[in-house]
Amino acid sequence: MLLNKSNRRLLVFTDLDGTLLDHDNYSFEPALEMLNFLKQNAIALIIATSKTKSEVIELQKALGITAPFIVENGAGIFIPHKEGYTMVPLGKLYNETRAAFRSYAKEIPMRGFADMHIDEIAALTTLSFENAQRASKRDFSEPFILEKKEALPKLKKMAEKDGFDIVKGGRFYHLITRGQDKAAAVRKVISHYNDQYNATFTSIALGDSENDLTMLQNVDVPILVPHPDGSFTPLSTPNLIKAPYPGPKGWNEALKRYFDVQ
Repeated sequence: MLLNKSNRRLLVFTDLDGTLLDHDNYSFEPALEMLNFLKQNAIALIIATSKTKSEVIELQKALGITAPFIVENGAGIFIPHKEGYTMVPLGKLYNETRAAFRSYAKEIPMRGFADMHIDEIAALTTLSFENAQRASKRDFSEPFILEKKEALPKLKKMAEKDGFDIVKGGRFYHLITRGQDKAAAVRKVISHYNDQYNATFTSIALGDSENDLTMLQNVDVPILVPHPDGSFTPLSTPNLIKAPYPGPKGWNEALKRYFDVQ
């Protein structure tokens, strides 16, 4: 159980958009082979995403998995139990984030999810109306559109003064708590598994964007997935594996090669 061919316990962390999910249609179908392999070998698949709790719960149902998950670029961890989920906050809560966002928007043209109608979020993300509603239910961070990219340095300075930071995701910028990233959340989840099973887990992570880089730098086996145009986000880290294709097809092939699945 939870073992690879070297008899080490394993955890697989994954980004979603552009990694496990296709950038254009959000399908994970090309990854079904290795998704099933992980299930059959009882290897935990831990989602680490910019998406919300509501979105991840719905996706876990579609994937047929139950495991801890990381939301909103490492702002929080949700650990399942019989009666629901235990929230482990690592970032500022949404009310505080939105208050800061509104103050910045007075000086810099920018629009967050809370400023948009659900129909607009659906159009910008190509999500269904129902999934756009789930995306709008924030617990910590705020995705936004920056109308003038040249304003980014000024915005970052303003955010840093208030204990926030700006990260770039696949489609949006995100206002997050300073020092918060997927790496800190990943380390905490690994520690949770090590303590729960009284064992040392080997960690694998797959991602494609800037907001995945620290996660990839803090696992044993980092796998970088290319963008739809075939280019890679610049990353230099030991033992880096580059997936041969974008999205779920590359996700599947990279894990297939790692596990030597014929």
